[in-house]
Amino acid sequence: MTNFIPNHCFQLKIIFLSVVFASCSSDSGKTLALIEPTEPKQRNLFRIVILGDSLTEGYGVSEQQAYPTLLETRLNQEFSLDRNTSFEVINAGISGATTSGGVSRIDWLLKSTPNFLVIALGGNDGLRGVPVVETQKNLENIILAAKAKSIPTLLAGMKIPPNYGIEYTRNFSKLYNDLARAHKVAFLPFLLEGVGGIASMNLPDRIHPNPAGHQKIAETVYQSLIPYLPQY
Repeated sequence: MTNFIPNHCFQLKIIFLSVVFASCSSDSGKTLALIEPTEPKQRNLFRIVILGDSLTEGYGVSEQQAYPTLLETRLNQEFSLDRNTSFEVINAGISGATTSGGVSRIDWLLKSTPNFLVIALGGNDGLRGVPVVETQKNLENIILAAKAKSIPTLLAGMKIPPNYGIEYTRNFSKLYNDLARAHKVAFLPFLLEGVGGIASMNLPDRIHPNPAGHQKIAETVYQSLIPYLPQY
């Protein structure tokens, strides 16, 4: 049986639907404007290069246990969200590296456009008895290369055993402080503070840090870097 609806009822339904449609169109436009997604704020990248030797490379431990990796993890855990920044730590440590090798590598490393440079070289110079004046000159050239590109630098001091002679040992340790003062760069007096000479912090060779030693170094470097982290 066909339902019969009077013409005036069809007219009323058409008018009603037109009003509802117009109302919904207007409201939906407003709603879309309110929920329109915004572009996520782009995170900043703060890249740190650590120029070093086997201590930085992580001789005898895994890459994840070496202090550059531990440092990167700590920075991203404690500063990344608050400062809308991601931290990348580039491990530029090579076993056996000397300051002269650092000079030959620095220009290439700076092509990665780091925001900060940590110099952790010189230990092998001291163990090989390289003249202090030569080591100092090499480190100075590395500092100047970074300065030429306006890259802030942290110079990490090194120490050697006293069996190399009191004068050589004293002058070797002093050269780091002298360079930091002369060139006004950040200074970490001793990279191996709390690690060097402590059996429980080193591998059986008593030279290279074990995982616990690397954790201590990461903490030392971290504390030295805090004043220079981005403030945005």
